[in-house]
Formats: sequence, C-alpha cells, structure tokens
Amino acid sequence: MRVTWATDQGSAERGNEDFVAAASGAVVVLDGCGLALGTDLGCAHGTAWYARSLGTRLLARMLDGIGPPGGPSGGPPAGPPVGPPEGAHTPGTRPLVARLAGAIADVAASHRATCDLRMPTTPAATVLALRLRGDVVDYLVLADSTVLLDGVHGVQEITGGDHYAAADPAAAEAAITGTVPVADLHRVILMTDGATRLAARFGAADWAGLAALAVDPGPTGLIERTREIERTDPTAVKWPRGKVHDDATVAVCSFPP
Repeated sequence: MRVTWATDQGSAERGNEDFVAAASGAVVVLDGCGLALGTDLGCAHGTAWYARSLGTRLLARMLDGIGPPGGPSGGPPAGPPVGPPEGAHTPGTRPLVARLAGAIADVAASHRATCDLRMPTTPAATVLALRLRGDVVDYLVLADSTVLLDGVHGVQEITGGDHYAAADPAAAEAAITGTVPVADLHRVILMTDGATRLAARFGAADWAGLAALAVDPGPTGLIERTREIERTDPTAVKWPRGKVHDDATVAVCSFPP
C-alpha cells in the first residue's frame, strides 16, 4: 500500500489539531475537536496532544499481529502491549474496533492522574483508520471525518456520526467499519472535515470530483483549492461555518500490483 498525504493548520493561533501517520500496511487520520479558545478542558495537555497520542497508540495496535510472528528474522514473538489491553470495555469482533477501544483506554490511563476526564469538554477526536490485511482492506470511521472508497463500483462516501473518541473506550462501538477486497479498489481517501468542504459545504465538487482532486492535483493541491474558496468568504457569510479556515488533512492510499 502506498500512502501520500498532506495536512494544513486552519489557524496559527491554535495550531494544527489534526494528526496523520502511516506505516507499512496501516494509516490513521484524526481530527482533534477544537473547542473555543479558552475553554476549560480539564486537561493540562490539550487537544493536539490527545489526537497525537491516540493516533500513535492506535497505529501501534493496528500493526500488532501484521506479518509473521517474530518478524522476518524468525525470532520469538513480542509480548503483549504495555498497559491495559482493552481497558474495562470488551469490544466486539468488528474490524479495528478492539484496537481503537484499547488505544482510547491507553490514552485515558496515561493522563487520568493529572487531568479530570469526567469533564464533558475533555479532549476528543474523530478517528479514521485503514489497514491492509492480505488481499482485503479494513476501514474504520468514527465521528464526522470521511473515507472515500474509490473502486470498480464508483466512489462511496462514508462519514461517521456524533460519537467521538474521548476517555471512554466504549465510544469505539459507534464506529462504522467494513472490509473490502483490494481487487475492488483503485484507492481509499481519508479526509478530515476541513478537507471535505469543497463537496460537503461549498458545492464546488461532488464526492467523485473530490476523490479525483485528491489524486490530481493531489492532497496538497486539494487543500489549497479549499483555502482559495474560503478566502473568498472571509466572514463566513456565504457559507456559514464555525471556523473560516479549519485544519485539513488528506491521505490517499493506493494499492500498486
């Protein structure tokens, strides 16, 4: 699997609260829930830290078990992950749900002693995950980020609902998941909502057009086209939106033969 990606902050004042990371056979994209500046999160670390921490832990868990035990050298297999494997939550068997539940539990355990995770404003994030597993691809979508499956049957848009990853591992059960044969796919595109505005808010493209833009001019070019339209409406009157410019991340996953 080949992954190309770009990410861009929406505001220098708050920094980029999106996170993207990839490794052999896996990619994650997260969008930290950016509340109004000055909001008491009950957390000393912040939203960008949460998205980054959850993303790296989820990616590590997704990679656990991929490939032969002990790696190509044939050595002994590694032990179980450090920390609570799945917390108190017992997830179902849908693809990647257990990995996400465990990652949420890991992050909660890492700052529960210093932060008040009971606050409704505790840091949270949307989650997208993709894993190549032999001749199939598993995907997961939690909250209002989007996966585009671009394949032999056209472009399918998958956007999550109102549940975000925060401190409760049970939130993972709200994720949309699926498994698709690699042979049915040209590519899969993972996008935070700041990168879907051309289709979801501005009406400048449909989902198939957005998928095409992610390939040519590519992730960076797609984000710049979004910024161009945003700059024509600097007070968010023509297209009402909470942020004039939002953090935007695009990851394009292709599957060369």
